[in-house]
Amino acid sequence: MTTIDSVERFLEVQVQEWNRLGEKQKGNRRGPVITISREPGCDGDSIAKILAKKFDLVLYDWKIVEEIAKDAHVNEQAVATLDENIAFELADWLAGFGSGQSFSTDQYTQSLRKVLFTVATHGSAIIMGRGANFLLPTEKRTLGLRLVAPLSVRVKNIMRELGLSEESALTQIKQTENEQRQWVKKHTGADIDDPGFYHLVINTALVTPETIVQIVREILHARGDHDDA
Repeated sequence: MTTIDSVERFLEVQVQEWNRLGEKQKGNRRGPVITISREPGCDGDSIAKILAKKFDLVLYDWKIVEEIAKDAHVNEQAVATLDENIAFELADWLAGFGSGQSFSTDQYTQSLRKVLFTVATHGSAIIMGRGANFLLPTEKRTLGLRLVAPLSVRVKNIMRELGLSEESALTQIKQTENEQRQWVKKHTGADIDDPGFYHLVINTALVTPETIVQIVREILHARGDHDDA
């Protein structure tokens, strides 16, 4: 498992790796792409790390995805790792994106789509947040997970993790939920809580991380998306 946690590390590690494997893989996906959307306080971050380790995937935190999208130099370096045919596919997809749909067409969202498309094309990745489940073309989205938990459980988790009072934890959760909902609506036109947009919606208070790994493994195995599944 590799966690890409800064633009500098992205440049140092990931682009170099993509270039090294590009000719060998001939632009094909090297492994599954798992997108994770999670309610605040549902322990989604730790589950993402477990999945990344179990399936040897690169974990892209939403912060690094956003940094890459905002940095034109890094963005173009990432796209440059695609072979010619895939680059044309990206251009065609971006040109047709939003036709008859409610997707934002601002420069930031376009850059974000390029980053997500590039990551998904190279494969072997888990992408946390930033609307990856909604912004990726259907054929690039391998497995979309939505992780949830009862509010009472999430409040207790946040209280424990951040040392907050119950009231402060609840306030933070509500604020984060509102920001997530508005972001997805603004940039994709979708409802983040609509289960129809995900392959699986999992209650982490009722399903253990070990069971989540087993479920994901079975799906990847059935699809032939992971050699070790």
